[in-house]
Amino acid sequence: MNKTLSLSIALLFSVNAVAMTQSEFVDRLKNTHPFFTQQGLEQQVSQLNYTASKANQDWVLGSSLDSKNQLNNQISSGSISATHNLVDTGADVSITNTWTDATTSDQFLVNYTHPLLKNSGGINDRLSSDLSRIKVEISALKLKQNAEAFVLSQLFKLLDLSNAQQQFALTANRLKLADQELKLVTDKFAQSVVDKVDVLLQKDAYQRAYQQHLQAEQDLALLKQELAITLDMPVESVVSDYDLYQLYRTNVDDLSRHLKQYTTEMQIAKLEQALLTRQLNSDKNNTQLQLDLKLGAGYDTDDIWNVGLGLSYPLGNTKAKSAVEKTQIELTKAKENAAELHLQLTAKASVLEKKVTHLEKLLSSYQARIEIAKSRAQEEKRRYELGNSEVSFVISAQNNVQEVRSNYAQAALSYQKSVLEFQAAIDQLL
Repeated sequence: MNKTLSLSIALLFSVNAVAMTQSEFVDRLKNTHPFFTQQGLEQQVSQLNYTASKANQDWVLGSSLDSKNQLNNQISSGSISATHNLVDTGADVSITNTWTDATTSDQFLVNYTHPLLKNSGGINDRLSSDLSRIKVEISALKLKQNAEAFVLSQLFKLLDLSNAQQQFALTANRLKLADQELKLVTDKFAQSVVDKVDVLLQKDAYQRAYQQHLQAEQDLALLKQELAITLDMPVESVVSDYDLYQLYRTNVDDLSRHLKQYTTEMQIAKLEQALLTRQLNSDKNNTQLQLDLKLGAGYDTDDIWNVGLGLSYPLGNTKAKSAVEKTQIELTKAKENAAELHLQLTAKASVLEKKVTHLEKLLSSYQARIEIAKSRAQEEKRRYELGNSEVSFVISAQNNVQEVRSNYAQAALSYQKSVLEFQAAIDQLL
């Protein structure tokens, strides 16, 4: 049996395997998993949308060429034009050159229109690109949020692997001990020192330990297989170096303030308010008069120039005023949603912090129980060897040590998962 046990351990823990830390696991995940490739493509799409939002800054070129017959005369005319929106000022500039063969005229004009009230400083011309730029930031934060949730789910599997390794080692030790005890009892029975029932009880204890070890071996092998596919690496290389029993210490003093200032969720909420604030600024500007300064210069048969003002204003201005009121309501709602979100985040993080604290106390209690269980097992073994106890008590005590250690590992697993959840809640996982 010892040879079989040693072989199974060797197969599952190759001497060539290098155990992965948490950071190494995350790096491997980022470099190999399609999820992060998809994240990168999403970010590219968001950036392209921002680029497209600046289309109103392009020069627009135009041309026309006409030919007609008038009184048996072939007359040709044409024009070339270029227009451009100066979004930083809101101004428009156009350049036009026209000609006609019939009069041999050639006209060149440059016109410039500058807004003085409505769209002053290009506030409305820049609206699309300004909103799109904020949306790029929101998209990046949401992708980060999705990545954190994905990494958290995968880190749970790394913790499960650590626990499976621990359970495998514990069952291996219990099986080894049961094997040793069975040999001792068998020898004593051969010497007529113990009864046959003692041998049968020890055989049953051995089979129980063997079954538990087989189950632990299966659980570990399946986890390693899953992670090997996820991480695109050989099964024998999938070994966790995550210490289930390390204790966590937070560096956050004021939880509420930290969540408001640093979490991705609150940053997104602030940017969503920034979107509406930027929209509101344009909506308010749209309620003003359309007052434009118009300048022109060029030449035809002589030099020409012009200066003028253009004025327009819709009576009642109903649409613009309604847009302002609607955006103000949306902004107020966004602020209230942010306040509610902050309360939810604070409640969640506070509960997780308390949970981590209580689980740490539970781990300390398990450490004490393990020492008690080991002492009890030693005492039962001593009493049995002196003939003052039954073998069933020895087996029970040894099984109890195994059970307490196994439960300790499970409690440590729950503790570490809660720590990761808390780190994700306060945005310190990645």
